[in-house]
Amino acid sequence: MVRKIDVQPTFEPGELTFPSIPTFQYERDLEDELDEGNLDEDQAMEMLEWMMSIRAFEQMILALRMQAFEPLQGTGFEYRGPTHLSIGQEGASAGSCAAIGSGDWITSTHRGHGDAVAKGFSAITRLDEDTLQERLEQPEAMAVDESDLVEAAKLDHIYRTTCELFGRANGYCRGRGGGMHIADFSCGHLGSNAIVGGSLGIATGAGFTSRYGDEQRVVLCFAGDGAYANGVVLESLNLANMAQFKNDLAEEPFGLPVVYVIVNNQYGMTGQQRAEVTGVDMLARRAAGFDMDCMNAEVVDGMNVLAVRDSLERAAQIAREGDGPVLRELMCYRYQGHSLSDPRTEYRTKDEEKDWKDIDAIERFKAQILDAGVASEEELDKLQDKVDERQNRAAVEAVEAAQPDPGEVNRFVFTDSCCDDVPAQWTPDEEKWEKAERGEDGQLTMRKALREAMAEEMDRDERVVLWGEDVADYGGAFKVSKGLLEAFGRDRVFNTSISEAGFIGMGVGAAMTGLRPITELMYSDFEVQAGDQIWNQAAKWHYMSGGQTTVPMVIRSATGAGKGYGGQHSQALESHSTHTPGLKVVYPCTAYDAKGMLKTAIRDDNPVLFVESQKLYNEKGEVPKEEYTIPFGEAAIRRSGDDVTIVSWGMVAHLMPEAGRILSEEHGIEAELIDARSLVPLDVDTIVESVKKTGSCVVASQAVRTGSYTAEVASRVEQAAFDYLDAPIERVGSADSISPQSEVLEKEFLPDAGDITEAARKVCYDK
Repeated sequence: MVRKIDVQPTFEPGELTFPSIPTFQYERDLEDELDEGNLDEDQAMEMLEWMMSIRAFEQMILALRMQAFEPLQGTGFEYRGPTHLSIGQEGASAGSCAAIGSGDWITSTHRGHGDAVAKGFSAITRLDEDTLQERLEQPEAMAVDESDLVEAAKLDHIYRTTCELFGRANGYCRGRGGGMHIADFSCGHLGSNAIVGGSLGIATGAGFTSRYGDEQRVVLCFAGDGAYANGVVLESLNLANMAQFKNDLAEEPFGLPVVYVIVNNQYGMTGQQRAEVTGVDMLARRAAGFDMDCMNAEVVDGMNVLAVRDSLERAAQIAREGDGPVLRELMCYRYQGHSLSDPRTEYRTKDEEKDWKDIDAIERFKAQILDAGVASEEELDKLQDKVDERQNRAAVEAVEAAQPDPGEVNRFVFTDSCCDDVPAQWTPDEEKWEKAERGEDGQLTMRKALREAMAEEMDRDERVVLWGEDVADYGGAFKVSKGLLEAFGRDRVFNTSISEAGFIGMGVGAAMTGLRPITELMYSDFEVQAGDQIWNQAAKWHYMSGGQTTVPMVIRSATGAGKGYGGQHSQALESHSTHTPGLKVVYPCTAYDAKGMLKTAIRDDNPVLFVESQKLYNEKGEVPKEEYTIPFGEAAIRRSGDDVTIVSWGMVAHLMPEAGRILSEEHGIEAELIDARSLVPLDVDTIVESVKKTGSCVVASQAVRTGSYTAEVASRVEQAAFDYLDAPIERVGSADSISPQSEVLEKEFLPDAGDITEAARKVCYDK
């Protein structure tokens, strides 16, 4: 809803037309590029070296799996892990990374070793001596001869990349990520992704960070042809192309500087993009669905490193000038199967493979180098020997490198850091928000308390941004963000399309690259729509990167039980996320806690799922105007008692006082009421100490009983306080059913104060 945009009925006859998408337009060769000054001889040899290095790296894996890698014969080393090789695609990786700067970012795929090698080399050749020296002085670096800093850095790069594949502590990700998740944030590699298409949201978010911070960084997002039928990919493309970034809704119109690179190696796994699993001949046609200019898309010969470099240079320039995002489709081929367990014979012919190998990117470029007189056959052989020796030495050293400490298996699941101090460049000059007026009792509704928390943090830190469905002009479906757009502008508060996976993924990427986004899911049910981005991306990147990055984002998720919204808009799903290491989960039930804990969540450097009950938005409570936060992992004792401990959170915690009153007044049972507030981390100590005093326990939530987090809490209490329990722990939850629309059925489905009371009476009478 933007009143500035007038939507009128227009039904004039006409037809839609689409811009043409150029295909295979590059017709120059190396001599032309040298004559025109587009690159010099050293740059040409660098690109060849990068391609040779990628192939040497991949052939090492191939030989290891076949137990035929000579440098490691007799060591007893056995390679374990995935074998998704990119042999044949070297031109795509090298040409693309040659087209961008050392400060630019890339995201990559499960088949991303080549991208990692190329991005590292691309950065190393552009770094100054001091920065190269710093890289070589890191504890994880390989002990090398530093007389030639560039060569030493290349050897170290191959060593640390190999270490990561071998699961060694000196790998870029300290052995936590492996080949499918390798990342080197120091040179702009934001990580490879084992989920097909999983990185497009991250790349989109990184592009937003660059746009927002006016950083002039370009993001290259590598993904295979198989990804471009994936939902999150299409959502991300739509989000990146939202008109509000480039039209007069924007404070400073500028398109996201992202170049989406389709590395089309002809097969998803075995599915063929053309004539089988899609209805288009070339995936670049997808661009027509997202942008009036077809994202300046091109189809490029990915087996020609010069064609790739030329096209990606132009794409990066378009993006830097604010006319992005851009799409490129690189047509290439992988010589091996999806992995080395794939023999290829069921779906390929020998003739097809031969035809592609006849235009091999490395051999084609070597021929051009010879024709242009850049190097001789002897010099090319020496270069190949150097590349092979570098890879062999790195592999030998990697096998001998230390294994990660088994005692640190949980290291990097969470970070202990938070934003105590805002960097000067992100500290606003003035406050833009006036605190809500309180009555004489100092009370606010939870809705206003949440709004005030976000506003205060946005006034404190310009890295805090908010997006989601309808959060801008409309103020969100439940008016929690009403007024924030007017105070902070559309650069910081804006609507997204109905694309939960896409905009949560965008939040992950923005958080990984320096911002602190708040993303709003309208209903907790939509967590499932965004599940991969919450549970596989946000929760895991601090760990998978070996602590190289943090993901300081808040996912606000509203649960709507008790409003008659039925089975797909009423679920309490917090238990799903408590089962995901790396994700903090909080669920307050008072206005005071909602404000204090949301402020804590925004400052935390971990991803936080912040659950809000829609039934509580209008509930009032005292909320001080003074600055305060509430730490996670500290439960609140709402009422003291000696007979039974009742533990809950969210909406059911709101019901506990009524249950406590009934127990006391009608049954003479004095209950100790504990509002957990924070589920991950959980304050087990407070709960256990209470149970030691009362001898009995009830754990209650609004989630359906089977599989609920109430079982986890009960289990921890039993383990820590078994000798103090005088009766089995009781659990209360919704019925193991589907949330119904009918009022009478919904009342039966949901737990109420009476259910809590009955459970408490049972454990007390069983003592």
